[in-house]
Amino acid sequence: MAELFSEVYNCYYQVIQSLIRKKSCISEKELKYHIQESCFEESLLYLLPRLTEEGWGFYEKKQGGLLRSRLSPDFAVPLTDLQRAYLKSILLDDKIRLFFSDEEFGEINAALSGVEPLFMPEDFTCFDRFSDRDDYDDPLYRKHFQAIMAAIADCEYLDILYESRFQHRVRHCYLPYRLEYSIKNDRFRLLAVEAGSRRGQRVETLNLSRIREILPTGRTERRLPDINRALRRSYYHEPVRILIRDQRNALERAMLQFANYEKSTRKIDKDTYECLIYYNKSTETELLIEILSFGPMIKVVGSENFLRLLKERLLRQSALDAV
Repeated sequence: MAELFSEVYNCYYQVIQSLIRKKSCISEKELKYHIQESCFEESLLYLLPRLTEEGWGFYEKKQGGLLRSRLSPDFAVPLTDLQRAYLKSILLDDKIRLFFSDEEFGEINAALSGVEPLFMPEDFTCFDRFSDRDDYDDPLYRKHFQAIMAAIADCEYLDILYESRFQHRVRHCYLPYRLEYSIKNDRFRLLAVEAGSRRGQRVETLNLSRIREILPTGRTERRLPDINRALRRSYYHEPVRILIRDQRNALERAMLQFANYEKSTRKIDKDTYECLIYYNKSTETELLIEILSFGPMIKVVGSENFLRLLKERLLRQSALDAV
């Protein structure tokens, strides 16, 4: 259970639970589709062999290529002590309260009272991270975060007063689309579409810490627009092409590190994977720093523009070290 219960791939629990609840037999094609729909694109590399071969033993192959579940339809798993200890540790993260009201957080905390946390926040030291992180304990920040989450769920426009880094304040009506977390900056940012924009569905990125006021509008859409298409238009023509040596859990760590990027991953030999990462100008520097943090476990082989930036940064770092 320790291997299955992973803070990195919690969605694996969700997909396996849904498979348990489905019909007892499934084709391998259906299984692949279900994994891709519920997890990451590269999850097939990790999950499929463990579900269909000598792994966790969930399925056995039958004649005709069908896979039959070895679990009964009423199979259920209670929380283990390890899981409870992990959840207790998560409650110690100051970001977790953004997702709950004080009452909800109190109820969850009470349910885990007496449980020793698996780890403490001070057990971790983060390198190459900016120090001016968001203030997650700020009541106004929490209020804005939860207002945005509710608006995304309801497809509601929000009237947002935003302050730029030059202290210039602007007010616009936005349709929130997605909240993203930057590990490097330790900040949340909002991806949204400005209402009535003449520039089409251009995606705006707003740092939550710079939002000064949020007012509900009561105006809703039937569904959120597909802004992924707009994001793809902003990507450079050629993605970053990296080779990952799967040593010291490098593949799993890379999938976590680059989870917020659109990417495509494939296995090219026994312990090497090729990953194409699509990015735009606004995320270029952050991606560069993230790739460098892996050291020799990752080799950049393209694009030429990204390789040039990588070499320039390494030369600047070398010059600083020589001083």
